[in-house]
Amino acid sequence: AKIIAELGDAIIVSVSNCKDSVYIQKSRKEIPFLKGRKLDDVINIVITSIKENPYMVTGSIASLYEKKLQEELKNPHASAAYEAVIKSSTPAGYNIELSYGDIILPAFMPNTLAGVNKLHDPLSILGQTMKVMIESYSTEKGTYIVSRRKYLQTLIGEEIKRLKYDTVYEGHITGTTPFGLFVEFNGCLTGMIHKTNINPEWQDKLDQVKPGMIVDFYIKEIIKDKIILTQILKESLWDNIKNGQKISGKVKDVKQFGALIQLDEETIGLVHISELEKSKRTVKAGDPVNIKVLLIDRSARKIFLSIVD
Repeated sequence: AKIIAELGDAIIVSVSNCKDSVYIQKSRKEIPFLKGRKLDDVINIVITSIKENPYMVTGSIASLYEKKLQEELKNPHASAAYEAVIKSSTPAGYNIELSYGDIILPAFMPNTLAGVNKLHDPLSILGQTMKVMIESYSTEKGTYIVSRRKYLQTLIGEEIKRLKYDTVYEGHITGTTPFGLFVEFNGCLTGMIHKTNINPEWQDKLDQVKPGMIVDFYIKEIIKDKIILTQILKESLWDNIKNGQKISGKVKDVKQFGALIQLDEETIGLVHISELEKSKRTVKAGDPVNIKVLLIDRSARKIFLSIVD
């Protein structure tokens, strides 16, 4: 259709081989598609209604693109990523301009979908252009709900493959626990530095560490999609432990399924309830025990033990 006239609240277009003009209302839904359009421009539209009294043919640009996007969303394997500009923030998230072909769509990104982890500075992404994926469409608001997290998650597998054990990486802290730090790095990856692998001068000052602080580290181990980090290049019991080995430990906790045994500061093994019954031992948290290594599952970072005299 070609734009032939503009009214206060609508534009009028002519369609090839049709005697009737088509009206497109300047609604909130259509305005993003009308920006920059001028007389004689050729645009794609869809006919939305034909009224008899008074006679009028109405059309829409927005509905055409909505239909295309909704078809994409129906595809469970769809993984299309779109360019988006973060325009402004609200208490709930971000108002976004989403590029779809040659048009700009209004979109909204909730705070919880702005990154793989909670952003330590929510205003840090304002004005940035980034890739996002569509989560859903809000019919009520005429807005697409998008996710940066969903896009970043598609990158994790390849980024993990690129990691090297002898390289110094830099990331920012996303959170702390009594046993270590969680760090985001390489745009989409998250790893944990155990307390015993933190720079010694910070090991007793975890309460002073704040989200957003920059830290350097090495890759210590990758177990499936779990990334273990370290700031200290050292070996632990986990690096050298072998099947059949006899060592001493301390009962960390007793569960219905067995006893958790602390072998060193960052290594825990399990004496299954069946092994406890075989040994006819009753143990409680804090008890020292001598154990034998039955099985090491390095892919899941699990150690299965039995109690010996």
